[in-house]
Amino acid sequence: MNRPLSICLEDCYPAHESLRFLQCTAAAGPGHRLHLTRDGKVAQQEQAEAWCRIFVTTDGRLAALRDVAAPAGARVTRAGRHADLQPGKPVLLLDGDFLAVPGHCYRLHVHGDGDTVRPPEFLHAKEPAAATWARVAACGLIAFTGFAGAVSCARETTVNEKPADGIEQPVPLRPDPPKDVEPTRGKVDPIDVRDDPPEAPADPNY
Repeated sequence: MNRPLSICLEDCYPAHESLRFLQCTAAAGPGHRLHLTRDGKVAQQEQAEAWCRIFVTTDGRLAALRDVAAPAGARVTRAGRHADLQPGKPVLLLDGDFLAVPGHCYRLHVHGDGDTVRPPEFLHAKEPAAATWARVAACGLIAFTGFAGAVSCARETTVNEKPADGIEQPVPLRPDPPKDVEPTRGKVDPIDVRDDPPEAPADPNY
């Protein structure tokens, strides 16, 4: 099995600067994929519904994939070009790519091979990402549809309004990459979309 890759996901529009850089490890195998969940988190072995997942292919490439059951909304952008994630068609990722989902836009930083698979951790927080999310949510900076901010949208309600049964929360807007950091030259590789996910077979001992 290929070595895991150490990456950082830079939130282009963080609710707080301490939430800008999330250190992650991506690897092959079903238990090591990173899930970008619909509630605005990035987690491993997460059961919550996700927009997409990030993993390492059998030939050692970093890729993003939308599962069959996942809703549409995830997009990879590179030098002005983009590819919407489709079920069963992984998109190969490069350092500097942007991965946007409703409510969030991330810039990808690939740091190279890692020794072990570690849970996501914010660069400027002395605690696991899950604990940081819980603490920030308690402070009211995280909405149910993702991190609150200029790029998210919410429905105004009165204090005593009771949500109607069967009505889902509105989906946040999918933010575009910041124009001042989008590469304009020197990075001209086309976005590679594969027809079949070249993942490692499932570990029977997992």
